[in-house]
Amino acid sequence: MSISFATSGPRVAAVAVAAGLSLTLAGCGGSAKKSDQAGAAMSQPSAAADAGSATFGNGPSTIATARKATVNIYQNAGDSTPNLQLHNPNPDGAPRVFLVVDRKPGWLHVLLPVAPNGSEGWIAQKEVVTNTTTYWVQVLRSAHHLHVYKGKRLLMNVPAAIGSTDTPTPGGRYYLTELLQAPDPKGAYGPYAFGLSGYSTSLKQFNGHDPIIGIHGTNEPKLVGTSVSHGCVRLNNSVITRLAKMLPLGTPVQITT
Repeated sequence: MSISFATSGPRVAAVAVAAGLSLTLAGCGGSAKKSDQAGAAMSQPSAAADAGSATFGNGPSTIATARKATVNIYQNAGDSTPNLQLHNPNPDGAPRVFLVVDRKPGWLHVLLPVAPNGSEGWIAQKEVVTNTTTYWVQVLRSAHHLHVYKGKRLLMNVPAAIGSTDTPTPGGRYYLTELLQAPDPKGAYGPYAFGLSGYSTSLKQFNGHDPIIGIHGTNEPKLVGTSVSHGCVRLNNSVITRLAKMLPLGTPVQITT
């Protein structure tokens, strides 16, 4: 897949122009190939026992952006040997970002964009640049709605399509890992698609790629508000365009019932 990379202003860290968007997001397609993980033979990262129970909006969320071409992930703060390494930028050309959930002196405890969903690890603070956001997103699956908050203030309440019964949208705590711009804004994914840090729990692969879930537009607006996707969250194109201009990479996303 041929990708060009460009910065696009202070709010959204980067937009990757994806020629093969269906190969980039799963649940609707996925591109986080195993080669994305430089430490494929290392032990698996830990997964939070109740990753979906966390709440946002009580204060700013911290986002960590990698400084170097490889990010070392450690099982515990202070470990000398990483148990995972991730490349920067990611396979789609977006900067490697993490959502910080805790910290110790010199170390950040972060959510990881790897399976299983809710995986966590520690990174050295010197390897990243940090900033904060008060935006966060909530997907209410039973109501087929998506909420966008700034702190405790509800900014948007819009209908959303979610996964079907066979390929449901997995609940949990995630974050935005990338923003992709479709070459055809009238295509199946609309003008923009955000990649999330989570994966489909019902698909092992999609078109030969890891089944990453995302939030994107659609060329079938009549299906927004139904359970129809392979796991991604579909929004009207006007909504995803607004979110693309609003939300920074690393923004927390909570998918709940």
